[in-house]
Amino acid sequence: MHILALEKRLGVKLIERSKVQSFPTDIGKTYYERLRHITAQMDKLENEIAQSSSAPTGLLRVSCPVDFGSCYVAPWLHEFQQAHSALRIELMLNDQKVNLTEEGIDVAIRVGTLPDSSLRARHLGDMGVSIVGSKDYLEKFGTPTTPDDLSDHQFVLYQWLQKPTSLVLKQGKRAQQVQMKSVFSVNNVGAIMQVVKQGGGLHYAPTWFLNHGNNAEGLEEVLTDWEKPSFPVHALYASPSTQLVPAKVSAFINMLKQKMAQLTLS
Repeated sequence: MHILALEKRLGVKLIERSKVQSFPTDIGKTYYERLRHITAQMDKLENEIAQSSSAPTGLLRVSCPVDFGSCYVAPWLHEFQQAHSALRIELMLNDQKVNLTEEGIDVAIRVGTLPDSSLRARHLGDMGVSIVGSKDYLEKFGTPTTPDDLSDHQFVLYQWLQKPTSLVLKQGKRAQQVQMKSVFSVNNVGAIMQVVKQGGGLHYAPTWFLNHGNNAEGLEEVLTDWEKPSFPVHALYASPSTQLVPAKVSAFINMLKQKMAQLTLS
């Protein structure tokens, strides 16, 4: 019945019929062979799509702050690519926020409070901080022993995070807000630390940076008995729903979550 309807729709006879037997016409054979090829291609395409949704493949483009990306994300991405050989990586290091859609970014790692956005976000962890200064600076201007003492000091600030320039320190149930005076701000942690090491002032520095290599050389931490607020770290990605997140994105974010848990952030 289906073949008769198909012949009527196509306007050709696909099968010669008799009381003894039926056999395909020449055009019927051609139709069958072409259709078999198309069906095989469809099966192949569906298999490829199914595999790409379950295993990381293709190009993964990641945006990240320069120093955090250099110290940690770059080697993490190398490890991730080695585990998924069908994956290609592009890491864009930039201390300014980029538009994921316009730049074609799959995942952006952001530090600090997130603005309202249509992007999806996953919290990766919290970045601990310490207040540090160079030994020469502290010898010249004195070492703060209470939050009130910070009003006598200059801070070198990170432009994109430390606005407004107030800081709440806690000690037990006691909380005290202080202002961070500054005449020097930079949008790169590594550059900030160079200024701090030259005696430019104090800095509210991420512990991941201080703990990496010899970055803390020549610096002293102050107010160690006071708790400092931390910065949240998120992975941002564009996806209309959790069901449509590409495997490369979900797998990378899962690895980021694990790596951040292993990293000493406080």
